[in-house]
Amino acid sequence: MIDKPCALRPLGLARATNLTLIQHNSPGSGDVFLSMFASLTECPLPDMVLPQDAPSSKGFLPSFSGFKSFAPPVTRSRVACYISQNFLRRFVVLPSFPPERDNFRTLEVLTAGGCFGTTSPRFTIGNAYARPLCPFLHSVSSEYSFLNRDHPYLVAGKLNIHNAATDPSRLLSSKENKQSTPYLDRAPDLDFTLLNTPGVYTRFPFWGTHRTSTIDLAFANSHMFPTFYSWDASSLPSTGSDHAPILVTLRPPTPHNDKPRPRWQEANWPSLTDRLKNWIIPPPRNPLP
Repeated sequence: MIDKPCALRPLGLARATNLTLIQHNSPGSGDVFLSMFASLTECPLPDMVLPQDAPSSKGFLPSFSGFKSFAPPVTRSRVACYISQNFLRRFVVLPSFPPERDNFRTLEVLTAGGCFGTTSPRFTIGNAYARPLCPFLHSVSSEYSFLNRDHPYLVAGKLNIHNAATDPSRLLSSKENKQSTPYLDRAPDLDFTLLNTPGVYTRFPFWGTHRTSTIDLAFANSHMFPTFYSWDASSLPSTGSDHAPILVTLRPPTPHNDKPRPRWQEANWPSLTDRLKNWIIPPPRNPLP
């Protein structure tokens, strides 16, 4: 069985600032998994990697240097999380697994020093793998995906739904509309914003009978969205999967830059007032005969 997750003791009360995470569907392939992590050695390690359908052997996830894995304690988990050891030294991480849900999990990150430029003492990251179960239901419902939190929360994963917000050129069938409606209705009701760039595909099928699509999605609630910096599905190298690895970056909100406007306080109002009082509007001209 997969080892029970645990959290490492932090060295101090750190303040969370930037956060980089990668979401990727591994389709159960060890080669894809190793290819993804091998590509990370040439750049600064991300804070988190959220794989869906990661490979496992006899209930154990593969390990990779510099990361610690978390997954539901079941023989075949569809979701996992790899957190960098450097991140774990600075923060307390508490994994949470809803009962009988091997397709969804959350990580509560405690940040006593605040996070992303706010005083919030925590933020939550969710990973979902919503497998279609019947014509209109998935293994992870919209209620599990979009949690009502009073602190920053981001959920990412393979939701297996099609919608016009991410794929404007796609003609949606009635079945696709019925499958996506619960998610796209609940998300705005709880003030979640979709982070995907419209028109950028995340899945490229190996078979010509299937079309490219966007079924790997990421949402942030109103507390997390101001920290959203970028969603990138093209800069990371291909791993051999039919899904693109996606890099999401969060940063503290930047100060608002006001648009240029007149400097009213520097105007010489006394002289302008006198001139305006003596200004006479000329009478209108007589119309031409």
